[in-house]
Amino acid sequence: GLTILVYHLKEQKILNITFPIDGHELLATMVAYLVVSRVSASYTRFWEARSLLSIALQAARQLSVQAAAFTNKDQSDGANLWRTMIKHRMTHLMYVMVQVIKVEDKTYQYVGTNQDLDKTMTSSGTEVSGAEAEYDLSESIPAISYALHKDIVRHKDFLQEPLFIHKELKLHQLLMDFENTVYEMSKFAATPYPFPTTQMTRIFLFVWMFSLPFSLVYSAKEPYTTPILMFFITYGFFGLEFVSIELDDPFGEDDNDLAIDDLSKVIVKGINDDLRSKAYVEKSLS
Repeated sequence: GLTILVYHLKEQKILNITFPIDGHELLATMVAYLVVSRVSASYTRFWEARSLLSIALQAARQLSVQAAAFTNKDQSDGANLWRTMIKHRMTHLMYVMVQVIKVEDKTYQYVGTNQDLDKTMTSSGTEVSGAEAEYDLSESIPAISYALHKDIVRHKDFLQEPLFIHKELKLHQLLMDFENTVYEMSKFAATPYPFPTTQMTRIFLFVWMFSLPFSLVYSAKEPYTTPILMFFITYGFFGLEFVSIELDDPFGEDDNDLAIDDLSKVIVKGINDDLRSKAYVEKSLS
């Protein structure tokens, strides 16, 4: 619309507000660099978040798989109780992880303070339902991890044949990998894309797109080509900016964000399947 108006004013010799495109080309180079750099950085952030989430979920599932594999021959009541303890702690840890990553107050509290093991994080008032309602989501990840480490160490009190030291250390290492990755995800979620860069990109983009019709109409010979060209230029540059906006917060609630809730529920289901008692499995198959 603006392009047609500028062309009409020029052709009717009412007002000529066009100018040569030479200087505008220099600004176009800067705008293209800023927009493409922002898209690239946003995509890199999104991929890094996806990789961290994948590592955390894999570590959690491997912990349950290894715990089950190391003790599958022991079907005593003590062993079943130990596996149930591990299953409960890990499920609790998964649900709290989701809260820490997605709830802003908990994210900043987790990465910004040194928490004692006996302290818990302040509840955000987030509504929970289903299986999550059975767990205290205000408890801190360090506190739950500490309790899980203690449960692993107590295997000798429950298993008929205690774990060899290398197997016990393997479980501890998987839990530590999970903790470290969750902490990295929390730092990632608490560190948004730099606002000055975003602001500069949008200001230059707006100024360039708003002034572009005035330079294109300067040498236009007919009224049709320039508006069509403006449409595709606007669609391309603003489209890239909106892509960046969609990728900026990979742990958000948008359709294009990582489905951390659904993925964590899949892992929780796998943990429950791995560590359920032999009697339960036989009952399910009968």
